[in-house]
Amino acid sequence: MKKKQVFFTKVALPNSELRIDYQQSTLFLGSCFAEYMAMHLKESKFNVVVNPFGIVYNPISMLKGLKRVFKGKTYVVDELKAHNNKYFSFDHHTSFSNLNKDVCLKKINEGLLLAARELKNTKTIVITLGSAWVYEYENFGIVANCHKIPNKQFTKRLLSVKELLMAFEGVKKELSIYNVIFTVSPVRHVKEGLHKNNLSKATLLLAINNLVAQNVNYSYFPAYEIVIDELRDYRFYTTDLVHPTAMAIDYVWIKFITTYCNEETIELMDEVEKIKTAIKHKPFNFDSKEHQQFIRNQISDMDKLVMKYPFLDFSEEKIQIKEGA
Repeated sequence: MKKKQVFFTKVALPNSELRIDYQQSTLFLGSCFAEYMAMHLKESKFNVVVNPFGIVYNPISMLKGLKRVFKGKTYVVDELKAHNNKYFSFDHHTSFSNLNKDVCLKKINEGLLLAARELKNTKTIVITLGSAWVYEYENFGIVANCHKIPNKQFTKRLLSVKELLMAFEGVKKELSIYNVIFTVSPVRHVKEGLHKNNLSKATLLLAINNLVAQNVNYSYFPAYEIVIDELRDYRFYTTDLVHPTAMAIDYVWIKFITTYCNEETIELMDEVEKIKTAIKHKPFNFDSKEHQQFIRNQISDMDKLVMKYPFLDFSEEKIQIKEGA
């Protein structure tokens, strides 16, 4: 008999007792990959808070924001900057920027206060680190985003493992009551070149390895290795050859829920998915008896699930299916 062929390197998943379920909030922080995972959970009706400071790639800015969330310390107008007639915060992603400083500040503080409130019902924080390269602005320090200000006004450097460990030491007490899952984003930062990208990812991985070894409530999920090794092919990247495709994200997502959700939770997710899929159905004749009966059946299925699981809310889905949106 011929030896069985293996066409990819299988990444071992952590044997974790940690569980994510519907009755707790989960906070996701970090790169766009954190948003991908959080989006999937939101679609499945989990209570998720994601990136109250927007997408942030470097750990220092991420932890700076997290400290403010823990304290519930809102921002004031004097902390905003302005460039090209737009107001912004160096601690935030450009999605918070606005031509009106009051609107900008309102959006910033709403995100912060929402995260602070949800932390009371949160057991798990998922932190996705994107890059160890940072940009420093004079009289401010490390920024979360450069906001299209010319690069010459920033100093770029690579964080050290020691710096990262010291930064996490500053929030160790606050994080001690949570389960902290670390991941490293598989999105490659190729603007620095592949060698510098690899140095960055290696720095993050070394720091996380130390943190997990030193803290019993910290763990690591190998999203980076799954994409880089199991899906070692450019067909799993979008046309920019940097970001994983939807197929790759779904693959990691399945591995994630397999690791952190129990059988009952996964079964409920499947039930929710059936309803979400049904809502997307576009009828030939919305007013037909058959379709109106289909709507009643779907609403009945929603009501039955809510009776069994009162923490679910299908109010938006009911509006969508009634209006054919």
